[in-house]
Amino acid sequence: MMHVEIAHGTLTLRFAPWARLFTRTGVVSVPLAAIAEVHHLDRPLAALTGFHSGLLVSGVVKLGTWTSPGGVRRLAAARREVPGVRVVLKDRVAGYDELILGVPEARRLHHDLTAARA
Repeated sequence: MMHVEIAHGTLTLRFAPWARLFTRTGVVSVPLAAIAEVHHLDRPLAALTGFHSGLLVSGVVKLGTWTSPGGVRRLAAARREVPGVRVVLKDRVAGYDELILGVPEARRLHHDLTAARA
């Protein structure tokens, strides 16, 4: 679904060609300095509520943009039974306030992002 990379002070997400149909972008880059908080999520699908634009297969996958009733815009890329991270941004970056990313190596990504920001 996506490749996650931390390099040169930037968190970069590269989406697979099929996923671009739902995220409406191929690459999202976020400066590490723009990250306010990082949280590990055992069930990232549950963190995504509100209005959406993208792919939703209830209980299986969420991919695209989710907007909460309070106006928080989240880039979502999460699947069932895959842990994830919530990346809260200081200000809106690339049109998003938060990133909800389901990745098999979620604990390592959480650790790497926390260490890179320190």
